[in-house]
Amino acid sequence: MPTASSIRIDDSLWPLRVVRFVGATTPEQFDHYLEGAAACLRRGEKFISILDLTRGVPTPELRQRQAEWIQKHDALLRECQLGVAFVIISPLMRLALSAIFYFKAMPVPYVVTAQLSEAALWAISRLEAEGLVREAERLRHHFGLTTPLSVDQDPAPHA
Repeated sequence: MPTASSIRIDDSLWPLRVVRFVGATTPEQFDHYLEGAAACLRRGEKFISILDLTRGVPTPELRQRQAEWIQKHDALLRECQLGVAFVIISPLMRLALSAIFYFKAMPVPYVVTAQLSEAALWAISRLEAEGLVREAERLRHHFGLTTPLSVDQDPAPHA
């Protein structure tokens, strides 16, 4: 039995937006995803995204639509989106993404990682770099990630 397809969008941790692709995405689902992404940009607030592609990957046609959408919304992306963390385990998908970004660079910082926790840490660091420290700390707590050591802290336990 094939896996049911969906795009699960979680804005409950705003300014973090987590999008999970599951199964084979339909064009209608992808349109809904792009409309939601545009609505986030129209809010005019800084935010960061994690795109989890470990359980589903858009087709080449949908990825082309995404590239066109990025080009159309370039200015708003640069203004509002602090970055995108892609969670990808497929070496072929990583290669495809590299090829896409070779021809059309992302307008915002991005990282490609194989684990959600690594994506979350990167997103948290981007939020901290933009001065959104309270939001970053809330996400650290949510994901169960420890606070990094400051320069003044000794990482070795004392005997």
